[in-house]
Amino acid sequence: MKTFKLVLTVFLCSLIAFLPAVGAAGEFAPETATVSDASPSDALPSDATSDEVTVTGYTSEPDKAAPELDLSESQIWVSVGSKIKMKAEAKNFDTPPSQITWSSGSPGIAAVDSSGTVTGVSTGKAAITAVAMNGETEVSSSIVITVSSRRTFFHYLMMIGYRYTSLGDYYYSDNDRAWQMPFGFIRLYDTASQLIGYQYDFTRVVFTYDNKDWLIEFWKGQYAPFQYGGEIGVYTKYSTGFGDTPVSAYRCATDDRLNMEMTLYHQRPNGTLYPEFTREYGKYWWCDGYRIGRLDKIKPAKELRMVSRITLKDEKMALAFTEGMLEGGFTKVDSRDKLTLDTFCSDGCDVYFIWQNLTESQHLLPVMFSGFNFDALTSFFGRLRPSGRVSGGLNDDLNAD
Repeated sequence: MKTFKLVLTVFLCSLIAFLPAVGAAGEFAPETATVSDASPSDALPSDATSDEVTVTGYTSEPDKAAPELDLSESQIWVSVGSKIKMKAEAKNFDTPPSQITWSSGSPGIAAVDSSGTVTGVSTGKAAITAVAMNGETEVSSSIVITVSSRRTFFHYLMMIGYRYTSLGDYYYSDNDRAWQMPFGFIRLYDTASQLIGYQYDFTRVVFTYDNKDWLIEFWKGQYAPFQYGGEIGVYTKYSTGFGDTPVSAYRCATDDRLNMEMTLYHQRPNGTLYPEFTREYGKYWWCDGYRIGRLDKIKPAKELRMVSRITLKDEKMALAFTEGMLEGGFTKVDSRDKLTLDTFCSDGCDVYFIWQNLTESQHLLPVMFSGFNFDALTSFFGRLRPSGRVSGGLNDDLNAD
Protein backbone atom coordinates (compact mmCIF):
# COMPACT_ATOMS: atom_id res chain seq x y z
CA MET A 1 0.00 0.00 0.00
CA LYS A 2 2.79 2.38 0.86
CA THR A 3 4.44 1.49 -2.42
CA PHE A 4 1.22 2.30 -4.31
CA LYS A 5 0.91 5.71 -2.62
CA LEU A 6 4.54 6.48 -3.44
CA VAL A 7 4.07 5.65 -7.13
CA LEU A 8 0.81 7.69 -7.26
CA THR A 9 2.52 10.71 -5.67
CA VAL A 10 5.40 10.60 -8.16
CA PHE A 11 2.91 10.34 -11.07
CA LEU A 12 0.84 13.33 -9.92
CA CYS A 13 3.93 15.48 -9.39
CA SER A 14 5.20 14.64 -12.86
CA LEU A 15 1.82 15.47 -14.41
CA ILE A 16 1.67 18.87 -12.70
CA ALA A 17 5.17 19.73 -13.95
CA PHE A 18 4.40 18.60 -17.52
CA LEU A 19 1.12 20.50 -18.14
CA PRO A 20 2.60 24.07 -18.26
CA ALA A 21 5.12 22.97 -20.91
CA VAL A 22 2.37 21.53 -23.08
CA GLY A 23 0.34 24.73 -22.73
CA ALA A 24 3.27 26.89 -23.68
CA ALA A 25 3.97 24.78 -26.75
CA GLY A 26 0.34 24.91 -27.82
CA GLU A 27 0.21 28.70 -27.45
CA PHE A 28 3.36 29.70 -29.38
CA ALA A 29 3.98 26.93 -31.93
CA PRO A 30 1.62 26.48 -34.93
CA GLU A 31 0.56 22.99 -35.88
CA THR A 32 2.61 23.30 -39.10
CA ALA A 33 5.20 25.92 -39.94
CA THR A 34 6.56 26.25 -43.50
CA VAL A 35 8.30 29.03 -45.40
CA SER A 36 5.36 29.41 -47.74
CA ASP A 37 2.95 30.07 -44.84
CA ALA A 38 5.08 32.82 -43.32
CA SER A 39 5.73 36.30 -44.55
CA PRO A 40 9.23 37.74 -44.81
CA SER A 41 8.64 40.08 -41.85
CA ASP A 42 7.33 37.22 -39.70
CA ALA A 43 10.50 35.27 -40.36
CA LEU A 44 12.82 38.04 -39.18
CA PRO A 45 14.23 37.92 -35.62
CA SER A 46 12.79 40.56 -33.31
CA ASP A 47 16.04 42.52 -33.23
CA ALA A 48 16.78 42.31 -36.97
CA THR A 49 15.96 44.62 -39.86
CA SER A 50 15.11 43.66 -43.45
CA ASP A 51 18.53 44.97 -44.53
CA GLU A 52 20.34 42.53 -42.26
CA VAL A 53 18.65 39.27 -43.23
CA THR A 54 17.74 37.68 -46.56
CA VAL A 55 14.95 35.14 -46.30
CA THR A 56 15.44 32.12 -48.52
CA GLY A 57 12.54 31.75 -50.94
CA TYR A 58 11.68 35.43 -51.12
CA THR A 59 14.66 37.34 -52.50
CA SER A 60 17.45 36.21 -54.76
CA GLU A 61 19.90 37.80 -57.14
CA PRO A 62 19.21 37.07 -60.83
CA ASP A 63 21.68 34.75 -62.46
CA LYS A 64 24.33 36.63 -64.40
CA ALA A 65 24.19 35.97 -68.13
CA ALA A 66 27.01 33.82 -69.41
CA PRO A 67 29.63 35.55 -71.56
CA GLU A 68 29.31 34.87 -75.29
CA LEU A 69 30.63 35.93 -78.67
CA ASP A 70 27.81 36.99 -80.96
CA LEU A 71 28.88 36.47 -84.58
CA SER A 72 27.56 38.71 -87.32
CA GLU A 73 26.21 35.67 -89.16
CA SER A 74 24.86 32.28 -88.20
CA GLN A 75 25.53 30.80 -91.67
CA ILE A 76 27.46 32.23 -94.59
CA TRP A 77 27.71 31.43 -98.27
CA VAL A 78 30.79 32.53 -100.20
CA SER A 79 32.15 31.66 -103.60
CA VAL A 80 35.59 30.42 -104.55
CA GLY A 81 37.82 33.49 -104.57
CA SER A 82 35.26 35.73 -102.84
CA LYS A 83 35.53 37.18 -99.35
CA ILE A 84 33.28 38.25 -96.51
CA LYS A 85 34.11 40.23 -93.41
CA MET A 86 33.08 38.56 -90.14
CA LYS A 87 32.41 40.44 -86.91
CA ALA A 88 32.20 39.13 -83.35
CA GLU A 89 30.57 41.08 -80.52
CA ALA A 90 31.58 40.23 -76.94
CA LYS A 91 28.54 40.11 -74.66
CA ASN A 92 28.42 39.80 -70.85
CA PHE A 93 32.21 39.88 -70.53
CA ASP A 94 33.70 41.18 -67.28
CA THR A 95 35.95 43.44 -69.34
CA PRO A 96 36.10 43.89 -73.13
CA PRO A 97 38.50 41.32 -74.63
CA SER A 98 41.80 42.70 -75.86
CA GLN A 99 41.58 40.68 -79.06
CA ILE A 100 39.53 38.07 -80.89
CA THR A 101 41.34 35.15 -82.51
CA TRP A 102 39.92 33.59 -85.69
CA SER A 103 40.58 30.11 -87.06
CA SER A 104 39.26 27.78 -89.75
CA GLY A 105 38.60 24.09 -89.28
CA SER A 106 39.32 23.53 -92.99
CA PRO A 107 41.68 26.19 -94.37
CA GLY A 108 41.73 24.40 -97.71
CA ILE A 109 38.02 25.21 -98.11
CA ALA A 110 37.68 28.56 -96.31
CA ALA A 111 40.57 30.58 -94.94
CA VAL A 112 40.25 33.35 -92.36
CA ASP A 113 42.75 36.04 -91.41
CA SER A 114 43.37 37.77 -88.08
CA SER A 115 40.78 40.46 -88.82
CA GLY A 116 37.97 37.96 -89.49
CA THR A 117 37.95 38.19 -93.29
CA VAL A 118 36.93 34.81 -94.75
CA THR A 119 38.08 33.79 -98.23
CA GLY A 120 36.55 30.93 -100.21
CA VAL A 121 39.31 28.57 -101.36
CA SER A 122 37.51 25.50 -102.72
CA THR A 123 34.01 24.06 -102.72
CA GLY A 124 32.80 22.49 -99.49
CA LYS A 125 32.00 23.47 -95.91
CA ALA A 126 34.28 24.74 -93.16
CA ALA A 127 33.79 25.79 -89.55
CA ILE A 128 35.04 29.27 -88.67
CA THR A 129 35.69 29.85 -84.97
CA ALA A 130 36.18 33.06 -82.98
CA VAL A 131 37.87 32.89 -79.56
CA ALA A 132 38.26 35.55 -76.85
CA MET A 133 39.35 35.49 -73.21
CA ASN A 134 37.03 36.57 -70.39
CA GLY A 135 39.61 36.84 -67.66
CA GLU A 136 41.16 33.37 -67.59
CA THR A 137 38.12 31.73 -69.23
CA GLU A 138 38.10 31.02 -72.95
CA VAL A 139 34.88 31.91 -74.80
CA SER A 140 34.34 30.72 -78.36
CA SER A 141 31.68 30.69 -81.06
CA SER A 142 31.59 28.99 -84.46
CA ILE A 143 29.72 29.15 -87.76
CA VAL A 144 29.66 26.94 -90.83
CA ILE A 145 30.83 28.48 -94.10
CA THR A 146 29.56 27.00 -97.37
CA VAL A 147 31.87 27.64 -100.33
CA SER A 148 30.65 27.05 -103.86
CA SER A 149 31.90 27.58 -107.38
CA ARG A 150 31.59 31.13 -108.74
CA ARG A 151 32.39 31.00 -112.43
CA THR A 152 29.17 30.34 -114.31
CA PHE A 153 27.68 31.67 -117.50
CA PHE A 154 25.61 34.19 -115.56
CA HIS A 155 28.64 35.56 -113.75
CA TYR A 156 30.36 36.24 -117.03
CA LEU A 157 27.15 37.80 -118.35
CA MET A 158 26.94 40.16 -115.36
CA MET A 159 30.53 41.24 -115.84
CA ILE A 160 29.62 42.79 -119.19
CA GLY A 161 27.65 45.64 -117.59
CA TYR A 162 28.66 45.72 -113.94
CA ARG A 163 31.66 45.70 -111.66
CA TYR A 164 32.36 42.82 -109.30
CA THR A 165 33.75 42.85 -105.77
CA SER A 166 35.07 39.70 -104.15
CA LEU A 167 34.42 41.18 -100.67
CA GLY A 168 30.75 40.30 -100.43
CA ASP A 169 30.59 38.50 -103.80
CA TYR A 170 28.21 40.92 -105.52
CA TYR A 171 27.97 43.15 -108.59
CA TYR A 172 27.38 46.90 -108.73
CA SER A 173 27.25 49.80 -111.17
CA ASP A 174 30.10 52.15 -112.01
CA ASN A 175 28.73 55.60 -111.19
CA ASP A 176 31.09 57.20 -113.71
CA ARG A 177 30.69 54.82 -116.64
CA ALA A 178 27.33 53.08 -116.24
CA TRP A 179 25.93 52.20 -119.63
CA GLN A 180 22.47 53.30 -118.42
CA MET A 181 23.55 56.94 -117.90
CA PRO A 182 22.53 58.34 -121.33
CA PHE A 183 18.98 57.01 -120.99
CA GLY A 184 18.03 58.84 -117.79
CA PHE A 185 14.75 57.66 -116.31
CA ILE A 186 11.03 57.65 -117.14
CA ARG A 187 8.20 55.69 -115.52
CA LEU A 188 7.85 53.53 -118.60
CA TYR A 189 11.03 51.70 -117.63
CA ASP A 190 9.40 50.19 -114.54
CA THR A 191 6.35 49.06 -116.48
CA ALA A 192 8.32 47.65 -119.41
CA SER A 193 10.73 45.76 -117.17
CA GLN A 194 7.88 43.86 -115.54
CA LEU A 195 6.55 42.90 -118.95
CA ILE A 196 9.81 41.07 -119.65
CA GLY A 197 9.80 39.25 -116.31
CA TYR A 198 11.49 41.54 -113.82
CA GLN A 199 9.77 41.08 -110.47
CA TYR A 200 10.78 43.94 -108.24
CA ASP A 201 9.10 46.42 -105.94
CA PHE A 202 9.74 50.12 -106.29
CA THR A 203 8.88 53.25 -104.34
CA ARG A 204 9.27 56.78 -105.66
CA VAL A 205 10.07 59.91 -103.63
CA VAL A 206 9.54 63.14 -105.59
CA PHE A 207 10.10 66.72 -104.43
CA THR A 208 11.30 70.12 -105.65
CA TYR A 209 14.54 71.74 -104.47
CA ASP A 210 16.88 74.38 -105.90
CA ASN A 211 14.67 74.96 -108.98
CA LYS A 212 14.82 71.26 -109.87
CA ASP A 213 12.38 68.39 -109.66
CA TRP A 214 14.03 65.49 -107.88
CA LEU A 215 13.22 61.79 -108.06
CA ILE A 216 14.85 59.39 -105.61
CA GLU A 217 13.58 55.90 -106.30
CA PHE A 218 14.14 52.62 -104.45
CA TRP A 219 14.03 49.16 -106.06
CA LYS A 220 14.51 45.62 -104.78
CA GLY A 221 13.60 42.17 -106.07
CA GLN A 222 14.24 39.75 -108.92
CA TYR A 223 15.96 41.11 -112.03
CA ALA A 224 15.51 38.53 -114.78
CA PRO A 225 15.56 34.84 -113.80
CA PHE A 226 19.14 34.70 -112.52
CA GLN A 227 19.81 37.97 -110.66
CA TYR A 228 18.35 39.75 -107.63
CA GLY A 229 19.33 42.86 -105.72
CA GLY A 230 18.44 46.40 -104.69
CA GLU A 231 18.98 49.96 -105.93
CA ILE A 232 18.66 53.60 -104.98
CA GLY A 233 18.66 56.00 -107.93
CA VAL A 234 18.87 59.82 -107.88
CA TYR A 235 17.45 61.75 -110.86
CA THR A 236 16.70 65.40 -111.62
CA LYS A 237 15.05 67.61 -114.21
CA TYR A 238 14.53 71.35 -114.43
CA SER A 239 11.37 72.42 -112.67
CA THR A 240 8.80 73.33 -115.33
CA GLY A 241 5.67 73.45 -113.22
CA PHE A 242 4.36 70.13 -114.49
CA GLY A 243 5.97 68.14 -111.68
CA ASP A 244 6.19 64.36 -111.89
CA THR A 245 4.06 62.86 -114.69
CA PRO A 246 4.04 59.46 -116.44
CA VAL A 247 6.05 60.99 -119.29
CA SER A 248 8.47 63.07 -117.20
CA ALA A 249 12.01 62.51 -118.44
CA TYR A 250 14.68 62.72 -115.72
CA ARG A 251 18.42 62.77 -116.16
CA CYS A 252 20.80 60.79 -114.00
CA ALA A 253 22.04 63.08 -111.24
CA THR A 254 25.71 62.56 -112.02
CA ASP A 255 26.44 66.18 -111.03
CA ASP A 256 24.15 66.12 -107.99
CA ARG A 257 25.33 62.98 -106.24
CA LEU A 258 24.34 62.44 -102.65
CA ASN A 259 26.19 60.75 -99.82
CA MET A 260 24.43 57.55 -98.86
CA GLU A 261 24.87 53.96 -97.75
CA MET A 262 22.67 50.91 -98.18
CA THR A 263 22.48 47.33 -96.90
CA LEU A 264 20.18 44.78 -98.49
CA TYR A 265 18.94 42.03 -96.17
CA HIS A 266 17.36 38.72 -97.12
CA GLN A 267 14.61 37.37 -94.89
CA ARG A 268 14.66 33.63 -94.30
CA PRO A 269 11.45 31.57 -94.20
CA ASN A 270 11.76 31.42 -90.39
CA GLY A 271 11.85 35.22 -90.20
CA THR A 272 15.54 35.77 -89.49
CA LEU A 273 17.63 38.07 -91.68
CA TYR A 274 21.09 37.95 -93.17
CA PRO A 275 22.80 40.68 -95.20
CA GLU A 276 23.27 40.13 -98.91
CA PHE A 277 25.64 43.06 -99.37
CA THR A 278 26.48 46.54 -98.08
CA ARG A 279 27.32 49.61 -100.15
CA GLU A 280 29.60 51.71 -98.00
CA TYR A 281 28.88 55.37 -97.28
CA GLY A 282 29.94 57.53 -100.21
CA LYS A 283 28.71 59.76 -103.05
CA TYR A 284 26.28 58.09 -105.47
CA TRP A 285 23.68 58.89 -108.03
CA TRP A 286 23.08 55.14 -108.25
CA CYS A 287 23.69 52.98 -105.20
CA ASP A 288 23.04 49.38 -106.19
CA GLY A 289 24.09 45.76 -105.77
CA TYR A 290 23.12 42.37 -107.27
CA ARG A 291 23.65 38.70 -106.49
CA ILE A 292 23.38 35.67 -108.76
CA GLY A 293 20.39 33.51 -107.79
CA ARG A 294 16.61 33.48 -107.49
CA LEU A 295 14.11 34.46 -104.83
CA ASP A 296 10.75 32.86 -104.13
CA LYS A 297 8.33 33.63 -106.95
CA ILE A 298 5.34 34.69 -104.83
CA LYS A 299 5.91 38.40 -104.23
CA PRO A 300 9.66 37.82 -104.30
CA ALA A 301 10.65 41.35 -103.34
CA LYS A 302 9.02 40.95 -99.92
CA GLU A 303 11.94 38.68 -98.97
CA LEU A 304 14.28 41.66 -99.18
CA ARG A 305 14.71 44.55 -96.75
CA MET A 306 16.59 47.74 -97.52
CA VAL A 307 18.24 49.71 -94.70
CA SER A 308 19.75 53.01 -95.74
CA ARG A 309 20.96 56.48 -94.86
CA ILE A 310 20.84 59.37 -97.33
CA THR A 311 22.53 62.70 -96.61
CA LEU A 312 20.80 65.59 -98.35
CA LYS A 313 22.58 68.82 -99.34
CA ASP A 314 21.07 70.90 -96.52
CA GLU A 315 18.21 70.80 -94.06
CA LYS A 316 15.84 72.49 -96.51
CA MET A 317 16.42 69.67 -98.98
CA ALA A 318 16.11 67.11 -96.19
CA LEU A 319 12.70 68.56 -95.24
CA ALA A 320 11.52 68.41 -98.85
CA PHE A 321 12.73 64.82 -99.13
CA THR A 322 11.01 63.70 -95.92
CA GLU A 323 7.75 65.30 -97.08
CA GLY A 324 8.09 63.18 -100.20
CA MET A 325 8.70 60.10 -98.03
CA LEU A 326 5.44 60.78 -96.17
CA GLU A 327 3.55 61.18 -99.46
CA GLY A 328 5.05 57.88 -100.59
CA GLY A 329 3.58 56.03 -97.61
CA PHE A 330 6.49 55.96 -95.16
CA THR A 331 5.87 56.73 -91.49
CA LYS A 332 8.08 59.14 -89.58
CA VAL A 333 9.50 58.17 -86.18
CA ASP A 334 11.47 60.21 -83.66
CA SER A 335 14.81 58.41 -83.64
CA ARG A 336 16.83 55.60 -85.19
CA ASP A 337 16.15 53.20 -82.33
CA LYS A 338 12.43 53.40 -83.15
CA LEU A 339 12.81 52.51 -86.82
CA THR A 340 10.66 49.61 -87.96
CA LEU A 341 9.50 48.43 -91.38
CA ASP A 342 8.63 51.24 -93.80
CA THR A 343 9.57 54.05 -91.43
CA PHE A 344 12.14 56.84 -91.47
CA CYS A 345 13.69 59.40 -89.18
CA SER A 346 15.74 62.51 -89.83
CA ASP A 347 18.77 63.93 -88.05
CA GLY A 348 19.82 67.23 -89.58
CA CYS A 349 20.65 66.49 -93.21
CA ASP A 350 20.65 62.70 -92.66
CA VAL A 351 17.55 60.62 -93.33
CA TYR A 352 17.53 56.99 -92.16
CA PHE A 353 14.91 54.50 -93.34
CA ILE A 354 13.93 50.84 -93.48
CA TRP A 355 11.95 49.70 -96.51
CA GLN A 356 10.37 46.30 -97.06
CA ASN A 357 6.65 46.26 -97.88
CA LEU A 358 5.70 49.56 -99.52
CA THR A 359 5.52 49.39 -103.31
CA GLU A 360 4.00 51.02 -106.35
CA SER A 361 4.66 47.88 -108.37
CA GLN A 362 1.62 46.10 -109.75
CA HIS A 363 3.43 42.83 -110.40
CA LEU A 364 2.03 42.63 -113.90
CA LEU A 365 3.30 39.11 -114.44
CA PRO A 366 4.07 37.74 -110.95
CA VAL A 367 4.65 34.16 -112.07
CA MET A 368 5.97 34.71 -115.57
CA PHE A 369 8.91 32.37 -115.07
CA SER A 370 7.30 29.97 -112.59
CA GLY A 371 6.92 27.24 -115.20
CA PHE A 372 10.30 27.67 -116.79
CA ASN A 373 12.67 24.71 -116.56
CA PHE A 374 15.52 26.32 -114.63
CA ASP A 375 17.10 22.96 -113.82
CA ALA A 376 17.67 22.33 -117.51
CA LEU A 377 19.02 25.85 -117.91
CA THR A 378 21.48 25.50 -115.06
CA SER A 379 22.62 22.11 -116.30
CA PHE A 380 23.44 23.66 -119.65
CA PHE A 381 25.20 26.81 -118.43
CA GLY A 382 26.69 25.53 -115.20
CA ARG A 383 25.66 25.75 -111.61
CA LEU A 384 23.35 28.71 -111.08
CA ARG A 385 23.36 29.01 -107.28
CA PRO A 386 26.89 29.62 -106.04
CA SER A 387 25.63 31.22 -102.84
CA GLY A 388 23.58 28.31 -101.49
CA ARG A 389 20.24 29.50 -102.90
CA VAL A 390 17.92 27.08 -104.61
CA SER A 391 14.77 27.40 -106.65
CA GLY A 392 11.74 28.17 -104.55
CA GLY A 393 13.74 29.55 -101.63
CA LEU A 394 16.77 28.79 -99.52
CA ASN A 395 18.39 25.43 -99.23
CA ASP A 396 16.60 23.58 -96.45
CA ASP A 397 19.75 22.11 -94.95
CA LEU A 398 21.18 25.61 -94.64
CA ASN A 399 18.09 27.11 -93.02
CA ALA A 400 18.46 25.42 -89.67
CA ASP A 401 19.58 27.82 -86.99
